[in-house]
Amino acid sequence: MRDIWLEQAQANRFINRTWLEALGHLSLEELERPQGAFFRSIFGTWNHILLADRIWLGRVQGEPYPVNSLADRPCADMDSLRHEREATDARLIQLVEDTADFGQIITYRNSKGTEFRDSLRRILAHLFAHQHHHRGQIAQMCHEREIAIPDGGLIGYYRAEAGT
Repeated sequence: MRDIWLEQAQANRFINRTWLEALGHLSLEELERPQGAFFRSIFGTWNHILLADRIWLGRVQGEPYPVNSLADRPCADMDSLRHEREATDARLIQLVEDTADFGQIITYRNSKGTEFRDSLRRILAHLFAHQHHHRGQIAQMCHEREIAIPDGGLIGYYRAEAGT
């Protein structure tokens, strides 16, 4: 099971890295342009993905991440976003590498204080699906503005790993 989750975590890092590199030529003003998305803009959506990952990592590791809203922005510019995204992806990979039991039950509270219990396996599945979901929104926003981003998603990671 570790191999599956490690592959997901490494693919996730690859996709985040390549997409953020592809957007690196855009100004913050361009990235902040409102486009009717849940979190307003490309930049707002990237911040939300980072925030959610930190919330889940905090829950899993017993160190709650303070948040006022799911629209909070941990980063004010792309340089800090790229740096913090890289650090968070490294933490996710380390979590997977250090885990012996993906069936372990994690007890945590959501933002409303309601207690939940879920297996680490289910939490990881949700976390990666959440990222895919919001990267899909980012892809749509980029498409609408004719901003090129790498194709492929997960299969793109597999192809890059294989050198094809």
